[in-house]
Formats: sequence, C-alpha cells, structure tokens
Amino acid sequence: MRRLDWIKLLRGAATPGLRRTPLDPAFTGDAASISTWIQSFRDSAGNRRRVDPYFLSHVLRGSLGGPAVPAGLPPLPPADAARQPWLTWWHALAAAELIEPCYEQPTGPLYPSLHHEAIETWTEGELCGLHALAWLALGSTADQARLRAAAQWLIENIQPDNATGRPWGVHVFAWLGQDDPEADLYAQTLLHNALAGRTEPDVLSAFILWDAANWLSSPHHQ
Repeated sequence: MRRLDWIKLLRGAATPGLRRTPLDPAFTGDAASISTWIQSFRDSAGNRRRVDPYFLSHVLRGSLGGPAVPAGLPPLPPADAARQPWLTWWHALAAAELIEPCYEQPTGPLYPSLHHEAIETWTEGELCGLHALAWLALGSTADQARLRAAAQWLIENIQPDNATGRPWGVHVFAWLGQDDPEADLYAQTLLHNALAGRTEPDVLSAFILWDAANWLSSPHHQ
C-alpha cells in the first residue's frame, strides 16, 4: 500500500476513537485543560501505563503545537527507565529534547535484556520502543538503519498478535512495506488487531494510529 493511502487509512481508523479528546475538533480547552487531560488520562478499561503521559504529550504537541502542551510532565525515575527502557525515548520526545538513542546491541531486537519476561510484555515493549525510535531516527541514516533492523527482526521472529492489540509501530512497517510485502502485511495485521471486535479503536490506540499517520506525513518522507 502506498504511503499516502496508509496515511488516509490510519487517520480514518483513528478519528472515531478521538471524540472528546484534545484531538477532537470540538474540543475547546486551553493548554492548561490539555495538561489536565493528560494527567488524568485513563484508557477505556480504566488503566494508565507509565508511558501514557509522555506519549500523549508528544502526540498533542506534534498535532496541536505549543510549548505549553507538556506542562506538568512527570519526571522519569531511573528505576522506571531500567524496567521499561523505551520510557527514556518517550520522555525525551515529550519534552522535545534532542537525544542520541542508545542501543543494547547493534542489530536485532531493541531490548533483549527483557526477553525473560512474558512474551506479551516484551513484544509490546519492542513495538512501543520501535514507535518512539522512528521519531528519533528521522534525519539520521545510522538510526534509521537500526530502526529497519529492529523491525525486520520482529517480522522474522514475532507474530504481531503477541502483544495487546495496540498498534505500536504500525507506521514503521507501513513505511518498510513500500518495498516489502511482508512488512506491509505486518502493518495491516497490527491495524486489524487494534480494531478486532470493535466498531472503533480505544482512545489510546486511536492516538497511536494518529501519531503513526503524523510520522508518515513528515517532510522527511516527501
């Protein structure tokens, strides 16, 4: 599928799940209201993950603009970063900090040190980290090569339905799918799983899909 078709598909899939959020055109709150929304966010099951405030701040700043969007961003304790190393990248993106990604190894999975955990846990971590790395790698040939290597390892070794059904990293596989049918199928499966048994994505998945479309819309891809 072509990049522009993917952008249209991802935005169309995301939009129904964005109602009553700051990405809803009907939302009238100011920057303080957006920060409050981020700080109080819970998904449709009432859950909140450590990554949520960082990820949501990143998406809203990129979609709406304005330095005030990440106001009140919680600090990242070292212990949390050790348990969930992708948080380091998401915290940097949320704070609009320029960092040089550090890797556990030069190729293969991003977080092999976590692969002793349940496969659902570390698969989602790999995909969540891949999603963040895609943004950090824009404009960097070396980091894009690492991004490709991590995505290729996932295609070859991990079924996309091993995670929780959230479409982390879908844009990376859609991007690689311009030249690789297997990557395109991986992206399609991630999107399908996010919508399986639903008429619309849950709000977190909707934000993930919207951010994926934002990445594919980046001037770096035009």
